[in-house]
Amino acid sequence: MPNSSYLIGLLFSILFFFTSTFVKAQLLWEISGNNLKQKSYLFGTVHVGDERVIDYASNVYPYMDNSLTVAGELDLNFMTSILAIGYIMSPSDSTLSKLLTKEEYQEIKPYLAENIGQLAPFLDMVRPIFIMAMLQEKEQEKLTQSAHTTKENATIEKFPALDMYLQNRARKNEQKVIGLETVKEQMTALNSTPINKQARELYNYIVEKNKAKQNINVQDSLNIEIDVAVIEENDTTLVELKNSPNPMETLISLYLSENIELLHNQISGEFEKESYQSLIIRRNIVMVKRMEEQMKKELTKEDKKSKKNIIFAAVGAGHLGGEEGMVNLLKEAGYTLTPIFFNKKEKIKK
Repeated sequence: MPNSSYLIGLLFSILFFFTSTFVKAQLLWEISGNNLKQKSYLFGTVHVGDERVIDYASNVYPYMDNSLTVAGELDLNFMTSILAIGYIMSPSDSTLSKLLTKEEYQEIKPYLAENIGQLAPFLDMVRPIFIMAMLQEKEQEKLTQSAHTTKENATIEKFPALDMYLQNRARKNEQKVIGLETVKEQMTALNSTPINKQARELYNYIVEKNKAKQNINVQDSLNIEIDVAVIEENDTTLVELKNSPNPMETLISLYLSENIELLHNQISGEFEKESYQSLIIRRNIVMVKRMEEQMKKELTKEDKKSKKNIIFAAVGAGHLGGEEGMVNLLKEAGYTLTPIFFNKKEKIKK
């Protein structure tokens, strides 16, 4: 079975594809008011370990490093991965080979073996939604490696998903690290999609990938240029890019460009109502409640004297936007939220 770091990374690969929606403002928000004695911060992440994303996140270090507590959706530690295993495995009567026809299962087995490698023999026992995440993660790794091979003397440095990277930094700084959700809460939300539907979506995904392989090579997908200005004028452009050979590259590019208002309405509209409630809204409510519990805690004399931020919460950017997003929920609770702009955007007033 996968090791703990791989499992934790896998959880966030899944959440990236489910929550790639963005809020109508910046990624970093200062939280004040409502009788708070010291500030807190909310940061929207993207659940990948791309070098460009890690470099971008260095903008938040002054705010994160000066916080008493750093929070993620989950506290990404060894025990988290152990607890998650039970939710990753399929029921014995609902393995992939039983959910698909014999012909369909045989059709996709070569693709799984080619892309998953040594773990492929175990995949029949894994819920399809997690197999999908493994495939998408491996696809991004291949594209990243291919990009580096086109650069002379390029070296590939592997990073954990941004959320884990930030928590690792906090631990090195001897800061308190917590999760705003429990493993059970998050895994229950992920598994809200019926398992037979997961299997069908996985099968269709692999069939489409096999078709695309006949027409498009890896280098073609790396050469996709995203015209953000055009996307802003016509959101339907995003759908075409999302169906491109490298949708994660598209989303990373949008994340780094900070055009974070582009995806919220469109992608959230693609969820079935109940799935959207389970994967986004209910989790937003829980995470805001847990943030408030931390912000309202009585501070020690030492903490008050330090003037440090109470909490720095880093969650998927998809949880920030919309009427029931975390930014708006915190505003409705009486807090003042101020966007923090990086680099040239520091002069922008809103």
